[in-house]
Amino acid sequence: RHEEKVKAVRSGTYDLALIGDSITHSLGEMNDGKYAPNQAVWKRHFEPRHAINLGMNGQRTEEILWNLQNGELDFAKSPKVAMLLIGTNNSDDRHFKHVHTAEEIFAGTKAIVDLIRQRHPDTKILVLRIFPRGGDSETGVSPPAFNSSKQSIETCRRAGELTAQLADGKHVFWLDVNAVFLRPDGTINTDRMWDLLHPSPAGAEAWVQAVEPTLATLMGDRPIVDPVPPTAPKSAP
Repeated sequence: RHEEKVKAVRSGTYDLALIGDSITHSLGEMNDGKYAPNQAVWKRHFEPRHAINLGMNGQRTEEILWNLQNGELDFAKSPKVAMLLIGTNNSDDRHFKHVHTAEEIFAGTKAIVDLIRQRHPDTKILVLRIFPRGGDSETGVSPPAFNSSKQSIETCRRAGELTAQLADGKHVFWLDVNAVFLRPDGTINTDRMWDLLHPSPAGAEAWVQAVEPTLATLMGDRPIVDPVPPTAPKSAP
């Protein structure tokens, strides 16, 4: 996938680059299975903006940094905006042998932002707060569920707070849309996160709608508002 994306970056012209892990990857580029409906979200909100999806399943800050250092920033023309969502896998002590502290995740995110700023100083960067993770007391509705340890959840929470420091209001901006995935009691809304980690189609729609006002301002266009509010299916596949 990295090689394919390098070729696409070098041969195309894009106004918007989405950078991240499987959460971003699933936003329109997992073309079979339960996340295939997210393609509709991509077509409505991102295709009109000449966007490229640089999300990659399982990636962490250090891998995204390597990807960008090795061809994925070789745009002939700088994108207007880069939207970055990264860091949750760095905290995942159940699927990775080595995990990072909140401060290390912040440092990795900062290194990515600094690299984009160096390579494309005219590109505005929108850093999204790391999305919430569900704990062991919560139940997903579409297996496999990603129940997370208390430490992983706390690391993501703290790292998300720290990344707000990256925003300068001129070139780098920060946005917290986590409320769209949470119930009033702070647990995961499984209509919008079936597996307690990745947005469902309804969750992807809610996420993008929450980002739209800020994204449109940075892009210099108008928010894309869907005629029908996003609704969740009665049951996940």
